[in-house]
Amino acid sequence: MKTIKVLLVDDHKIVRQGVRAYLHTLADIEVIAEADSGAAAVASVEQNPPNVVLMDLEMPGELDGIAATRAIRKIRPETQVIVVTSHHQDEYIFPAVRAGAISYLLKDVEPDELAAAIRKAASGEAVLDSRVAARIVQELQGIRQGEINPFTELSEREFEVLRLIAAGKSNAEIAETLVIGESTVKTHISNILKKLHLDDRTQAAVYAWQQGIVRRDA
Repeated sequence: MKTIKVLLVDDHKIVRQGVRAYLHTLADIEVIAEADSGAAAVASVEQNPPNVVLMDLEMPGELDGIAATRAIRKIRPETQVIVVTSHHQDEYIFPAVRAGAISYLLKDVEPDELAAAIRKAASGEAVLDSRVAARIVQELQGIRQGEINPFTELSEREFEVLRLIAAGKSNAEIAETLVIGESTVKTHISNILKKLHLDDRTQAAVYAWQQGIVRRDA
């Protein structure tokens, strides 16, 4: 039986210790490293690649769990990421899935369910918490018709632009931050306004705060 190598990523040491203690009892799963931030997680994957990463979403530093997931999947596509978080709102679910997470679990998951998810992730199979799965199915079926979900409507780059608009950045500053031309920024803003049915960038900024795209604790 091939051992599944796992990286634990959570800024709370006690959480990592608890998960490690349980996984240590399993013959086919080995915790090879821990990280307490997104940046540390990316560095760890580069130095000692795991098969599966258990990723918290809210962590200190420039890279949160979503950004770290995106970076890990870019540098090592064969490494699968399982999100393990306490959040099941749209503002977390859809960005995490789009960033490349194969599975999305909540922190009240049973230990044996977590182990099963790790084994499935190592085989390329997804596992979703029932509450998360329900939201994804609702979105796909269009149950919330009449409501625009920015987490599914906007591309990743448009999301980045919208966040910077909400942060009060000018077109020139956005262009410099994202290393793109100002004309490209204007195109992204135009697309954002059309997709979200907004009139101007001020409305876009207000919308971003209302929808939780930008959080005050970020």
